[in-house]
Amino acid sequence: MAVFECDRCGKCCVSFGHLITIERQLSDLDYYCRCKIDNSVFPVHVDPAYGEEIADEIAADEAAHSGKEKKPCRFLRKNRQGEGTHCAVYSTRPEICRDFRCYRMVIRNHKGDICGRVVGKNTISTEDAALEHLWKEQVAVVPYRDTTAWKEKVAGILSERGYSADIVE
Repeated sequence: MAVFECDRCGKCCVSFGHLITIERQLSDLDYYCRCKIDNSVFPVHVDPAYGEEIADEIAADEAAHSGKEKKPCRFLRKNRQGEGTHCAVYSTRPEICRDFRCYRMVIRNHKGDICGRVVGKNTISTEDAALEHLWKEQVAVVPYRDTTAWKEKVAGILSERGYSADIVE
């Protein structure tokens, strides 16, 4: 089994933005937030490097009485140390964020290198043309009724062609 590793692309945070709201500010860096998916309330602590920026945005949004348009999560920031994004509340992020997996299977080639990932229910993300072709021709048509049976069937198809499948936990 493979372990999920976040590449900090931020795509999930863009989707969850309107579902995480701030209920109350406790201090300059601490807030109570609510997750609209499960209605849970949780405390977050903002990374001090982003505290002022976030506080200014909150004040600006309240002054403008902004609507309910879809926005990225308030705590998603551009990574100041390089590419990608940074979660300003990563150490105190809610369960919904801790449990989220943007891919559920890792596919390795005969050398053991990762060459693809299964995202969503049955979509391949790969730059390996042979794997993409195999997926379209033989895997995408496998019925998805029973998750365990599907995983076993897919692993067998991949194995026959020199690939291996690791389920992500």
